[in-house]
Amino acid sequence: MFVSAFCAHAQLADTLGTTVLDKSVITQERVAPILKNFAGINGVINTEKINAIPSLLGYSDPIRFVRLLPSVQLNTELEGGIHMQGSESAHTMVAQEGVPIYGATHLLGLFSVFNTPHYKGMNYGTTAGNETRLGGIVDLHLQDSVARRFGADLSVGLLSAQGTFDIPMGKSSLRVSARRTYINLLYGNFLKYEDFPFAYGFTDANLTWTWRPGKHDCIQADFFGSLDNGALKGGMFDKVAADWFNALGAIHWNHYYSDASFKQTVYATAAGLDPQMEFSGVSGRLMSHIIDIGYKNTYKRGPWEMSSHLAYYRIQPQNPHSEGYYSDISNTGAVPLQHAFEAQIGAWYTQDIGYWLRVRAGLGINAFRSPEGHFYWGPTPEVKFQASLQEAGDIELGYGLRRQNLFQVGLTNMGLPWEFWVAAGDIQAPQRSHNFTLSYNVELFDKAWSLSAETYYHILRNQLEYVGSIMDLFNGTYSLENSTLRGKGRAYGFNLMIQRQKGPLTGWISYAYGRSLRTFDGVEDAGEFPSNHERLHELDFVISYDGGRWDVGATFVMASGTPYTRPESLYVVGSRMICQYERYNASRLPTYMRADFSANWYFRRNSRGKSGINFSIYNILGNENAISYGLHITEDGDSYVFRPFVLKLRFLPSLSVFYAF
Repeated sequence: MFVSAFCAHAQLADTLGTTVLDKSVITQERVAPILKNFAGINGVINTEKINAIPSLLGYSDPIRFVRLLPSVQLNTELEGGIHMQGSESAHTMVAQEGVPIYGATHLLGLFSVFNTPHYKGMNYGTTAGNETRLGGIVDLHLQDSVARRFGADLSVGLLSAQGTFDIPMGKSSLRVSARRTYINLLYGNFLKYEDFPFAYGFTDANLTWTWRPGKHDCIQADFFGSLDNGALKGGMFDKVAADWFNALGAIHWNHYYSDASFKQTVYATAAGLDPQMEFSGVSGRLMSHIIDIGYKNTYKRGPWEMSSHLAYYRIQPQNPHSEGYYSDISNTGAVPLQHAFEAQIGAWYTQDIGYWLRVRAGLGINAFRSPEGHFYWGPTPEVKFQASLQEAGDIELGYGLRRQNLFQVGLTNMGLPWEFWVAAGDIQAPQRSHNFTLSYNVELFDKAWSLSAETYYHILRNQLEYVGSIMDLFNGTYSLENSTLRGKGRAYGFNLMIQRQKGPLTGWISYAYGRSLRTFDGVEDAGEFPSNHERLHELDFVISYDGGRWDVGATFVMASGTPYTRPESLYVVGSRMICQYERYNASRLPTYMRADFSANWYFRRNSRGKSGINFSIYNILGNENAISYGLHITEDGDSYVFRPFVLKLRFLPSLSVFYAF
């Protein structure tokens, strides 16, 4: 039996389903897994179920949860983004009701920008569908029903305070969410980068107005914003600080016919970074931002699906400003603004052939005008064959040609948000990827268990990777063109997940093997190199137990270390510091390992609300995992050593009280 592999909202929590047949009553346990996979590791996430998954801020984070899937690579504590099937983080689209968010994490991975109670559900996929991305998509869905009574969902803990409020307004309602952290107030001694204190905090807020003028229409005005501040003192830098933000505004209008639907959105979304550094009397800034203004729509009727998307991009790539005591050290920040335009249109058709085979085929056209005025265009064909083996499961074989016109590059291993966006053009032609996938899904033992497996092979063209050094800024030698490598790549791997999806005890164990390789021009010892984010092996355990008045959850992850280029020597010529390096990405960080635990005790838990206490422990094993590799200079400045950097979060407990009605 076929199951739709397209976006759907999360299912309800575990209940008892009852069917009346004449005078007999049949009662059976409803299957409500934490996540439901449709084609390989693709599907929907039960946001009610993930509340038992370990959290630091009172509510389980949807983005941190996605990173526990075998198709998504583990990140370190100071790295953001989502790497699906060996792709770059910029190849994955993180969205709010289809509107892209260009910086979806706080503190680069520990927390995401999403207030979980504000959303209805979430879908994920290793293919981004109609979007112009080479990789997958994570899309959070807004609550689209009108609130009939005032409600609130509140949480106050040792790390943060947050609240979500529903305000009825007749045929419309307003949902408002806000969150503020005060991490350093109680945890200043826990949060350290090496032995140096790391000050950090963030604020984020959502506002969604929902109007139902009739039974066939839903109109929503949605606004979102977040602001982060971080600072580090000590080490080779006198001071490192950064401010970064996200902002989004959108109007959605969904119209539902008797046999069709038409959804359209007008939006504006932006993200910006402003890191500042001081080093030996030299100060510098690395400002950048991206603004995306667009319109998109989707029409579905029967087996047909059609969509279009228009977008304007205003991008400021990394633009250094530096000054110092030396007359030959000066960067005035001459990287120009970029203005680009993009259009995408496509149509897809799904057809059942007999009772066992389903075919989905589509064709899109993508057009792009670069900041330099160059025009690029090309087709985006896609085809999928899904064979139903009845009780033996489903097999799906797919191919798609994906295109992407934006790059994200930067100092990804430095531990601060110095990644920035660049439009395709003179620096590199638009990206392309030939994606081949083969997946298998089956439910076993009366749907109590499920098995999901997938293998993939991606051929990447026109890749861009950042190899510049932070010292280029201070030496006054920064050049965006000289700080990037151009080439091609490929990614392949295998993912396996076994999930318990029935009863009070749910969870899964998964294994992922993946290679992500790049070939760049202009690299010494030319050849194929592992990408900066490649992890050869990853093992994940996720468990959740619902005991009614209480629930507990635990996770354990172990993964191979990521590659890096080891410095072999360092010397100073005049006022310039020069490093000599080994073969590109020839070394790897140590194996990463972490376990987290969480428990909820409910004072009240019913259909009208809940209240209770959440207790979580991050990194219960106390491991000091390396997050990068770099230069350590002694206090007297006479010697140095190259060794891993660690963020010292040996054991981080969190306690919060929640109340919802």
